Amino acid sequence: MDFAAADEWWARDFACAASELRPRRTRVQQHAGELLDNPGIWILVAGGAPLISLPGDVTAAVAAEALTWSASDVADAAKLRQRLAPICPRPVGKIVGPAFIGYGDAECLDLDDARRARPCSSPEAIAKLRAACDAEAWDHGGSKPNHESTFGVFDDANELVALSGYEIWNDALAHIAIVTHPRHQGRGAGRAAVALAAKHALAAGLVPQYRTLRDNEASMSIAKRLGFVEYGFSVYVRLAAASS
Repeated sequence: MDFAAADEWWARDFACAASELRPRRTRVQQHAGELLDNPGIWILVAGGAPLISLPGDVTAAVAAEALTWSASDVADAAKLRQRLAPICPRPVGKIVGPAFIGYGDAECLDLDDARRARPCSSPEAIAKLRAACDAEAWDHGGSKPNHESTFGVFDDANELVALSGYEIWNDALAHIAIVTHPRHQGRGAGRAAVALAAKHALAAGLVPQYRTLRDNEASMSIAKRLGFVEYGFSVYVRLAAASS
């Protein structure tokens, strides 16, 4: 799997060179580029030591400690919170991650399940599926109006039970989202919808990207069954707003 397009995206996001994405020792920097105004802490582990980007107002207080963090440290949310709490100028909120980051191409992806899905753009069917899902599930995996294309799996009653779509990032990556009706999880519907989304993305000359929390077993099963190759993982630390 060639990660060149992914490297280009992440290097732009972190405002660093692609060669700096996989440091041999933990790298800590202050937010710049796309992350400049981000209020939280972003961490990427892409096969090397952590790359950690900090907001400007916490850099001085946190940087020295962050330099001691290993990949296993940042993958443990409880440990990360414990190490941040005494030194961070702003209270630590929710820690999102570790989140699996995977990519695929025509050689590694098994997209046979795509035959079970079809293009879907029906506002009524999508609204009905959204109403059946809890807000957090839809927020994490529901397709949005700016998704280039959406693909669904329907049951015998012609009810939409899984919906996948993607956004184009950096004119190269197809960032795939997936949501499945609660009553139809574990039956392969989500996998089929993602397979068709990935197949469509490949035909458009894009690299399919699949991201999900590692502790989301159903979503991780889709990634593994379809053959997405792990690029690394990310962790995001939400911080309380700075006091005025």
